[in-house]
Amino acid sequence: MVLLVALACPAAGVAQSLQLQVESRDIYAELPFTLSLSAQGFAEEPQPDAPELAIEGATATYLGVTPNVSTRIQIVNGRRSESRDVAFIYRWRIETPAAGSYTVPPLTVTQGELSASSLAASFTAREIATTSDMIVRMDLPDRPIWVGETFDVGVEWLLRRDVGEQQFVVPLFDHEAVQVESPASGRERTLAFPAAAGQVELPILQDETVEAGVPYTRFRFPARITVTRPGPLELDPVIVAASLEAGTRRDRFGFATPAYELFRAEGERRRLVVRALPLDGRPSSFENAIGSGFSIDVQASRTVVQVGDPVDLSITIRGDGPLEGLSLPDLSGEDGLPPELFSVPDTTTVGIVDADGATKTFDVTVRVQSAEASEIPPLAFSYFDPESGRFATSRSRPIALSVAGSSLVGAADVTVAPAAAESTLQSAADAVPGATPASGGLASLTGADMSLSAPGRTLREAWLLDELIPVLALLYALPLLLVAGRVWVVRTGTRRGRTRELRDALRRVDETLASDLPLREAAPGVVSAMRALARLANRDAALAGSVLERLETRAFDPVAADRPLDPELADEVRALARRWVDDDRDRGSAPSGIAAALVIGLLALASAFAYAQSSPSNLEAALAQARDTYQAALAEDDRVRRTRLFSEAERQFGELAGRRSDAPELLTDWGNAALGAQDLGRAVLAYRRALDVAPTHERARTNLDWLRDRAPAWLPRPVEQGALDSLFFWHHSLSLAERHLIGALAFALGVLLIAPWSARRTRVLRRAAVPLLIVWIAATGSALLARGDARAAVVLSDATVLRSADSLGAPPTLANPLPAGAELGILESREAWTRIALSDGTRGWVASSAIEAVDRQGPAP
Repeated sequence: MVLLVALACPAAGVAQSLQLQVESRDIYAELPFTLSLSAQGFAEEPQPDAPELAIEGATATYLGVTPNVSTRIQIVNGRRSESRDVAFIYRWRIETPAAGSYTVPPLTVTQGELSASSLAASFTAREIATTSDMIVRMDLPDRPIWVGETFDVGVEWLLRRDVGEQQFVVPLFDHEAVQVESPASGRERTLAFPAAAGQVELPILQDETVEAGVPYTRFRFPARITVTRPGPLELDPVIVAASLEAGTRRDRFGFATPAYELFRAEGERRRLVVRALPLDGRPSSFENAIGSGFSIDVQASRTVVQVGDPVDLSITIRGDGPLEGLSLPDLSGEDGLPPELFSVPDTTTVGIVDADGATKTFDVTVRVQSAEASEIPPLAFSYFDPESGRFATSRSRPIALSVAGSSLVGAADVTVAPAAAESTLQSAADAVPGATPASGGLASLTGADMSLSAPGRTLREAWLLDELIPVLALLYALPLLLVAGRVWVVRTGTRRGRTRELRDALRRVDETLASDLPLREAAPGVVSAMRALARLANRDAALAGSVLERLETRAFDPVAADRPLDPELADEVRALARRWVDDDRDRGSAPSGIAAALVIGLLALASAFAYAQSSPSNLEAALAQARDTYQAALAEDDRVRRTRLFSEAERQFGELAGRRSDAPELLTDWGNAALGAQDLGRAVLAYRRALDVAPTHERARTNLDWLRDRAPAWLPRPVEQGALDSLFFWHHSLSLAERHLIGALAFALGVLLIAPWSARRTRVLRRAAVPLLIVWIAATGSALLARGDARAAVVLSDATVLRSADSLGAPPTLANPLPAGAELGILESREAWTRIALSDGTRGWVASSAIEAVDRQGPAP
């Protein structure tokens, strides 16, 4: 075969070019080959679109494009030059149905303003002779198959002569809706077959057989096929072209070697019917399992648990069918785990197929939600059996559980605070025996302080840092301004006395100049006053050659001496005196900058006090309604209604907390309502916020410790005080606002003691300021370090998976999901994901919607 290739450039001087080539040495009819188009001289970006290729009488299938970028570096005479060559290789699969000549039409590749076209090219496909020494056929099932069913097929090749190179065309393998899988174990010989998804290595099975009385050597290539689309498949014949031995020939050294000649063989056209799966009778636990003999086995990591504890389930699926894409049915569905007894992660579980491909194992962590759970019930796994054409269901064996748990909460479980004893309306005799939790969480609240705050103290606010900004600004700015003013007074005392002397000297000059005496008598007084002013203004050197010499000269003039002082000369003397005074005042005007600083500081204080917060509206009516709902929940005997009332009270207290986020008693009441509603995440969040504004709040501390004691043993507990924290006890006993206020007070007193109030007492006062400044450094440093830590947060959603990356597909960091109420620190936020750290240093990513920061104002959404 000869392929004529034409290169074309659209215009002179343009480097773009196209080149056609084939990847086969020869081209034969009915055997596909690959045609490539190389486009050179184009930019690397953007990638040009593939041209449309249509060859008359042949079939062209586009296979894709491959960019090819090469870099060349040249160094000539010490000068380095670099160039990049970019080529885009487009490939098509060409099939010719008969021998003959075919024409490739002109092709054009365009990239923006760049373009290149090729001329038409031609090729010839040759005919291949047939022979009876070779037979090929394909074995298909003799029944209709089901979509998604995996079934066995085989390509059989019978030979009577030795064979060299060969090429197979299997239309079934090339179909876009067909998946081809090799049953090869890796130990036998294989042969590569082209398929739609790429080459597949099929094992070679060899034996001897007889066809129509003629002996043949038979090669069989088994494959496993899955069709993903229903409908009939009309399959063209299987074709094989092979070089068969046809005598001998002499090589260039004169030795006899086998001679080969190319022959072809083709099978018969086949039809394969693919049915859609039936809709009638499809069970809810069916996902995508198709095959026969499937079974499900469930193993539990432990069987003695408490309510809220996680249980790891290992679910193993076995069966005669494909396992790679097999999915686990919804465990919270109709034939799964009851949602009122177990919580199941809402993420997709990815199973692992074992080495021999016989089983697939899924690891799932569920959480016990109620003490009523007595077993892990049988789990259903449904599959479609293609042999019978029906759905079948396999079930696992039940696993007995021992769950510790008792009643939810009655008056006997409530610890009454002395300050609010009147808030408990139920006695121990009213407790409901046998009550169980309404949802996941705690089976009993015995030991928790479920009392409400005294009505008069609920809305009482604690100090918040934002509200102290004007006070802190005053405590820092006012002492500095006072000290600056005192320093200015001390440093400018001498200067201000000298200014008074200059004013007096200038007044004496004016008085002598205003005298009506003759010049002979008035001149000595004027000269004396000017000399005194010059000494004060440091202008002694300016007396020589000044107007005073003319004044003295006129005083000795016999004619002018008897006359009064000339007004023009007096004005010159007066102007000179005033200039000396003004120049001296300019040289000493630097202290006015301190006065400007005082004015600016006062303006800053005024602007700080402009940060005012509006007084909250009257919340008494909403508070009374929330307290009534809470009391009704305590008095309710029905478990479901009690839980609903606690949930309503939690909502009402949460709304109030959103408007009064600085009231620790209100935040603790909100936490108690959430605890009664079994919402452990919001309960921990409310108690943490209460302790954030009032670190020594007794009820919040008691209930938070109570909840932490009932957390799973594997969950690290936050460590709030170590050896260093015990030394600096105020770090946890004082709120952030209180530490800032103490630091500001110590700073104000220390700075005031440093000021130069008295020369005799300055040293004593400065020594007394040292302890105050140490207190300022300790208190303020403690507050600033606390704000620099990772933001504290609480998990709100139960069974939150801690992942190793910000993706649902990332593997879990912990074997168990985080329960609601788990405490952590926020390290980084990225849209829907947040990177967190547990107290033991474990780090990972969780969904941002599953956690809530402690320092956020108001209730969690």
